[in-house]
Amino acid sequence: MIDFTRYFLPEHQVFLENVNFETLKPVRGRRKMNCRDTIVARLSEPVGIKITFNRALSFEPEGNFYLSVTFSCFLHFRPEAHDEIDWRSADIAGEFREGGGPVLNMLAARASLLISQITSASGQPPIVTSAYSKKQGGPDSFNQNS
Repeated sequence: MIDFTRYFLPEHQVFLENVNFETLKPVRGRRKMNCRDTIVARLSEPVGIKITFNRALSFEPEGNFYLSVTFSCFLHFRPEAHDEIDWRSADIAGEFREGGGPVLNMLAARASLLISQITSASGQPPIVTSAYSKKQGGPDSFNQNS
């Protein structure tokens, strides 16, 4: 597992990358709401790494709405430690899933907050999603009754 404090500077840039909200035909009766997290890492040699965290909400059967929120974080390499790892062959996203807790929790918390704000905009109770947990394996799902 990569020691992120060794290879990256403590300063980082966080930004909202994308929001997609689609209103769909309302569905009556019991339905399942799915919450899926996706993590992507992109190498920007020799400067650093961009980590992208996406959280998407959807329903089974499809209905009500689809919501996707994406936040990204750019981490800068420590110049003195950059060359110790072959970053082109490393599974960077996998390493962040396993040991990138503070960064992933920060991105998941921002996504959760924005999802809550968007889902409460029409006067309904907000949908509050959980923080990222590697025990979940990414996807989080639960049932919600209408």
